[in-house]
Amino acid sequence: MEILHQQSIDMGRVADLCEIGIDRGSPVPRDVSMWHVSSLLKASRSIIKGKVAYSDSGPAEMPSIAALGRIWESAMDCYMQRHMEERDGWFQPDMVLSEDGICGSLDGLIDDPTWPTLAVYECKLRFTLNMDIPLDHLRQVRAYCHLAGTTLVYYVSGHLSTAPPLAQAVLRVIRLTQESIKENWQGIVNTKKYLESLGIGPEGGG
Repeated sequence: MEILHQQSIDMGRVADLCEIGIDRGSPVPRDVSMWHVSSLLKASRSIIKGKVAYSDSGPAEMPSIAALGRIWESAMDCYMQRHMEERDGWFQPDMVLSEDGICGSLDGLIDDPTWPTLAVYECKLRFTLNMDIPLDHLRQVRAYCHLAGTTLVYYVSGHLSTAPPLAQAVLRVIRLTQESIKENWQGIVNTKKYLESLGIGPEGGG
């Protein structure tokens, strides 16, 4: 992994842009009849710990902390749309791509003239000031890069802390290696095949 660019995000400007908003349309319901990248990655971690299971359903009621994450994503969509307009590029939020019977729900795709290819956009809200990118996040964006046919990622992370009381956000442009993307996808496919061999599949599947 190589960080090509990093910049702080002006939280006040984000708040201003939220008042303007963007036309997102209605959210597309998650298709539980298909294998999903995030759920297969979760299953692979469980398998390593000795528990074989696959679940793509969340809690009956979304916890308020998860709702805050959705609010953060919507706020950053407003910011990224304006950011790309200023760079003569474009930002398309909420993309669903699939391959090998596996789909990924991307936070978006970005075309920035600064870089030679499209970039996967991933937005996270974290309750820590630690700026290291978690391995789980890297596995997720590697899968999305495979689906989008790119090695570039726009990784935006918001960081909240109570001690000290602080809120900050960072945008990083990351370049991943083709080898890491390929190996990561093969691991996801292998997890799917292993679960299928045990008769386990998506809850909404036939």
